Amino acid sequence: MMKKSVAMLAVCMLVQSHLALAAGAPAPQAINIVLLGTKGGPSLLNTARLPQATALTIGDKIWLIDAGYGASLQLVKNGIPLRNINTILLTHLHSDHILDYPSLLMNAWASGLKDHTIQVYGPPGTQAMTKASWKVFDRDITLRMEEEGKPDPRNLVKATDIGQGVIYKDELVTISALKVPHSPFPDGEAFAYRFDTQGKRIVFSGDTSWFPPLATFAQGADILVHEAVHVPSVAKLANSIGNGKTLAEAIASHHTTIEDVGKIAREAHVKKLVLSHLVPATVADDVWQQEAMKNYPGPVIVGHDNMTISVP
Repeated sequence: MMKKSVAMLAVCMLVQSHLALAAGAPAPQAINIVLLGTKGGPSLLNTARLPQATALTIGDKIWLIDAGYGASLQLVKNGIPLRNINTILLTHLHSDHILDYPSLLMNAWASGLKDHTIQVYGPPGTQAMTKASWKVFDRDITLRMEEEGKPDPRNLVKATDIGQGVIYKDELVTISALKVPHSPFPDGEAFAYRFDTQGKRIVFSGDTSWFPPLATFAQGADILVHEAVHVPSVAKLANSIGNGKTLAEAIASHHTTIEDVGKIAREAHVKKLVLSHLVPATVADDVWQQEAMKNYPGPVIVGHDNMTISVP
């Protein structure tokens, strides 16, 4: 009888211990990807797509990957307060990925940024670009600080030039960067980013040509957001812009064909493929999906501006 009592007591203590641990464990936070701009290239065309920008939210934390033209407005449209942005990650310094960066900093400040520092990570040149942005708006900043009592925004943004590897880590997320080839940028000036959080993995390719190491970097990802180019349609786009043949060759060689995107997704065994930075932006959804699914058997989502994708 004594042995049974001791055994029961041990079981009760074990159950109480597990309940206490469960009660103390943080609840899982919702993870959402918000596609703000899904076209590739700097030109503005008569389409429903704006240049590249994507938000990743984990609970109330906000990460912005790239800041192409219109990013500020798109964030507001999607109910994401600019003053609440925690981190900005720039994949590279092409204008279609950074044109709204200076205005984003100013708009965040204008809308009430004051209680935290926005961390900015990007390739070499990010710090210099940030300093140059402050110079452009120096007069406005000085006047508003004097007249409106605003804090100095230059103290609320910290820009860091990064290299490959883990660039940020806390109790919620680990962010890693991978150098990717995106000619004519030199090696180390274009990056893919990986977020590991709450047992989930989300990867953003950035702009890259065919690059098998990306499959290793994205291995087992719950979602891979990858750029794509549809080569047969590129020549027509290039001719409409000008400098047709040269531009078409540059676009095709500096990016990943939609068929090769499917290969990367397959080799990485990703659970879901999301297409963004689409070149040209006028190609029909079913064409993108059919070409990707030639090599990837999983679900393919063709990204559209203001689309929200939940990470289960």
